[in-house]
Amino acid sequence: MDDKNEDLCQFCFDKVTFLCLSCKTRLCGNCVSVHIKMKPRDSHKIVVANEKSQVKTKQLKVLGKISSGMESLCDISYKENGTFYSCSEISKSISLLDDSGLTRDTFEGCKNPLCLTASSNGVLYTEFGIKAVMFNSKGRTKHLFSTGDWQPQGISMSKSGNILLTLRRKNESKLIVSNPHGYVCREIQYHNNKPLFFDPWYVAENPKGDICVSDQARRALVCVKTNGELIFKYYGRGSLFYPRGLCADATSHFIAADPWNNLLHYISSCGELVYYLNYDSMDSPMGLSCNYDRKNSFFICEVSGSIYHVELE
Repeated sequence: MDDKNEDLCQFCFDKVTFLCLSCKTRLCGNCVSVHIKMKPRDSHKIVVANEKSQVKTKQLKVLGKISSGMESLCDISYKENGTFYSCSEISKSISLLDDSGLTRDTFEGCKNPLCLTASSNGVLYTEFGIKAVMFNSKGRTKHLFSTGDWQPQGISMSKSGNILLTLRRKNESKLIVSNPHGYVCREIQYHNNKPLFFDPWYVAENPKGDICVSDQARRALVCVKTNGELIFKYYGRGSLFYPRGLCADATSHFIAADPWNNLLHYISSCGELVYYLNYDSMDSPMGLSCNYDRKNSFFICEVSGSIYHVELE
């Protein structure tokens, strides 16, 4: 191994993204987990390579805090008129709440809800172990369409009314754009004959039509155009990045939840970190959803069961 190649990962010779200061090792985003497994996690200090500037943290204005009555919230989706859906993987339920904290409706019996998205007449969601997109309206649940032998994970509605869905089976992952009947309009899986995704979860579309996915195994955001062309991969800055929920604002910037570091990343449509977002009592943010009725505001659900309505000033 030639250590003179300072821009190359010392495992696979891909482009360096991180450094382990403890071990003095150069790493790409894919090899961080391999390196950590070689010693106890506490033995490592992972930072982003070539970090030259201090990123500012911007405080969000809290408009309201709601107790959902559920634990381990995993996703949230705004519906209309101050109402939104949220789901819990522990309570095995999905609730429709409003911004005053009132629970409008709850339906239980979900095996293990993963992600959800509000539609005009109900809510679509994915469940662990159920290889289908589920739909609930007025208390009635049905399989909307099957996903074959693929496990659906993240789900969101596009501005055109299509469904954005991340899927995984064994060692394969992909993103599909489907109509509400399950007809696949677009399948996105590879870039330059290499897999784009390792373990794709949350998914969001910005007003430009770009689609961003949080990839748990890659520890990155992967953003593509609707034709599948790669726009950027974002690996975070300054520490390990475990992205979860996503949403996009009116300027086409993406906001990503980072429960590991207890903050949000505000990222431009070309993949540059603009600044971090936070509020005083933030506690492991998971799901995000824009409030389409109020400019620059969005909802955040936390693992604790709290839901915050915040505004970016």
